Amino acid sequence: MILLQSCLIDVLKPEEGIFPYYESFLSRYSLITVTAIVSQCSLLPETYEGMTKADMDGDIDGMIQGIPASSEKKRNVYRILCLGAHIDPGESVQENENRTFASELFTQDAKKHSLSNREMILRGLNSSTFLNYFFLIEDSLKNIYIDLVNPSNKFIKGSKTIEVCLGKSISEADIVQEFEKELYARSKIFFDIRSLEIMWSLLNLIRNQIAHTNGFYDDKAKRSLNRRIEELAQHYSGNDDCLLSINMILDVFEDYETQVNKTGYLVIDDSLENIIRNISIFIMESLYACNRDKIVNKALKSDS
Repeated sequence: MILLQSCLIDVLKPEEGIFPYYESFLSRYSLITVTAIVSQCSLLPETYEGMTKADMDGDIDGMIQGIPASSEKKRNVYRILCLGAHIDPGESVQENENRTFASELFTQDAKKHSLSNREMILRGLNSSTFLNYFFLIEDSLKNIYIDLVNPSNKFIKGSKTIEVCLGKSISEADIVQEFEKELYARSKIFFDIRSLEIMWSLLNLIRNQIAHTNGFYDDKAKRSLNRRIEELAQHYSGNDDCLLSINMILDVFEDYETQVNKTGYLVIDDSLENIIRNISIFIMESLYACNRDKIVNKALKSDS
């Protein structure tokens, strides 16, 4: 595992007034991160001494199996409460329809992916957290871009977040070289803006498939995934400094590609969640550090 895939949650502590966008980012980042960790840890056997995966799976299976009865009970109570308040609830359209419970559909999907219900819940939490981090860095960079560049067209496609929002912001601030140097020092893999753009393109595709098709990949999406992975490999071709890191990352994405070709779905796991989280913090810490250094250098020049 390399730095990009690691579960790093510590952040560069901000100094007030250096780069307010970073402080705003960290407020939302910490909410996503702590909420995700607490939620996910509640489903890991190591959290509970003496409890095995089988024990937890049994408890969770029982909880899910009890959802239909609990739902029906609440529906019956609703009618009783209405009558008790002298309100005629009338006839519910739903009672005369052929319906199923979300829990039954959830269990069917878990079986389709060869996952236990507990593992399926963790994958759901991973997907939700992935989207939250994605939207956080996307929104943060758009806000910086709009404030610094003040473009006439403020609508930016998600796929252009790095190329346009980040690229033009660091160009406007005249910190392109400083930013690329800082980003590589922190990530050990993104040696220029283009490498980040290509990775973002890949993650943006994954985000779109989660948001629009529930993680399903048709033939067109499969080809798009393959093309983006190949583009990432080609960009690093001949870069010996990143050889080990990029090969390890490519191994991860090629496993996802195999999964998609085999099942039609990409199930979000811890590694992919870590990748989007670390990218977001690498970018924002680099922006903060560059702006901090710029302020320091300006102060030194004024004193000399």
